[in-house]
Amino acid sequence: MKLIPKYDKLFLKITVIFSTVLQVVLNALLILLIFALIIGVIKSGHDLFSSLNQPLDKVLQKVLLDTVFIVAVLEISITILGYLKDGYVHVRYIVDTILIIMLNEIVVLWFQHPELQDMIGISLIVFVLALIRISVTKFAPKHED
Repeated sequence: MKLIPKYDKLFLKITVIFSTVLQVVLNALLILLIFALIIGVIKSGHDLFSSLNQPLDKVLQKVLLDTVFIVAVLEISITILGYLKDGYVHVRYIVDTILIIMLNEIVVLWFQHPELQDMIGISLIVFVLALIRISVTKFAPKHED
């Protein structure tokens, strides 16, 4: 049995309107992310210069956390650009973004001297994400352009 759409032209118009609105919203989000990157870099520089009188480990901690946040914003931008270019989101972009965010959590926990069970939990999550990332890359379907 073959399904035949009843309102084919209406569905086509709704699809065009939806995709246009989606592209406008994602482009606005990209502009917002550019401003967030600029503000993040300025904040990182401010944190660096304002904490020069503190111990070196505190200075490096602030710089490292700010840098990981900036990289997370970059990964989100890459995901949006990939969607706008290809029309779908690559799984590896999502996994990369989650890995960057988990890296941030690891750095935060690292400076708080966590308990062993917390580190084992996060290590297990990162290990599974790394396996997913490897399998997504290795077994990705080949697209012929």
